[in-house]
Amino acid sequence: MADDVDLASQHEEAFRQHQIAHYREEKLSLTGRCYNCEDPAEGNFCCKECGEDWEKRKYFDSQQRIE
Repeated sequence: MADDVDLASQHEEAFRQHQIAHYREEKLSLTGRCYNCEDPAEGNFCCKECGEDWEKRKYFDSQQRIE
């Protein structure tokens, strides 16, 4: 039986594999706003944390559609 650490490790690996598989899937257009928090931004995200947050949310949304 898997414990919490094993489950967390499996989810982390699944997330990593998803990121690798979909890295170049779509290009986000520059809007002048952060895709995560909608603050003004020169790129797609105002900071590294917002970019990571957006990617995680996108991954988890895709997992919910599968199950």
